[in-house]
Amino acid sequence: MLLDHTTAFTDYQPVDLLLDLRLHDAEDQAAARSRPQQGGVLPGTLIETECGFKQARALRPGDMVQTFDGGQREVVTIRHSVPRLTAMVHVPVGALGNDAALELPSDAVVAVSGDIALDLFDLPVVTVKLVALIGHNGISTALPQRLARIHIGCAEEELLWTEGGLVLNAGEPEDDGFYSLLSFTEARQIVAAGREDHSACEIAVEVTSDEDGDDAAFLGLDAAPLPAFDPIDLLFGRYAA
Repeated sequence: MLLDHTTAFTDYQPVDLLLDLRLHDAEDQAAARSRPQQGGVLPGTLIETECGFKQARALRPGDMVQTFDGGQREVVTIRHSVPRLTAMVHVPVGALGNDAALELPSDAVVAVSGDIALDLFDLPVVTVKLVALIGHNGISTALPQRLARIHIGCAEEELLWTEGGLVLNAGEPEDDGFYSLLSFTEARQIVAAGREDHSACEIAVEVTSDEDGDDAAFLGLDAAPLPAFDPIDLLFGRYAA
């Protein structure tokens, strides 16, 4: 009459719970396989290592790279991706410490340090997406491109020395990372401050020029300008002794 076997009262796991567990596992695996769609560096970017500057495409896990404030750190992971078509930004020589003109993705995360970071944000260094710095030190837009990226990961979030003196976040940008990532509005303060400094320099040059002109007028140095020299005059002996 009653069920008389060993499985009659065995506790079974509900089917819906098993489905939930499998669903979470699938989501975790998909997240692990997903490739980053922003940040990183271009394969030809020069990264400072223990053996000098080396292209990012030549780096391997275990290599030592020079970081902004942590000395040399070991590369833990190298990830490759080819994001969607991305707007590019032209960075002139010296605009961000780089020793050569560059074209970088607009979503590249660069570091800004020194007086401007201290004065505006009371921090020794801040990070910002490159697109927000258009107009600063001659930085301008360039044609969009679809280029491969390399994401260099260390044990902790690091800023790497690249291209001479340019400091980049070569990994995947994190919203809650150690280095403060400025919003677009905050980053535009850097551009505005640079324009104010440039205007102040132009005013100083104009004042100096006016003072030099007043001195020349007082001394009579601008009364009779010297005749322009023409090399052809040598043929006719006009300047001969």
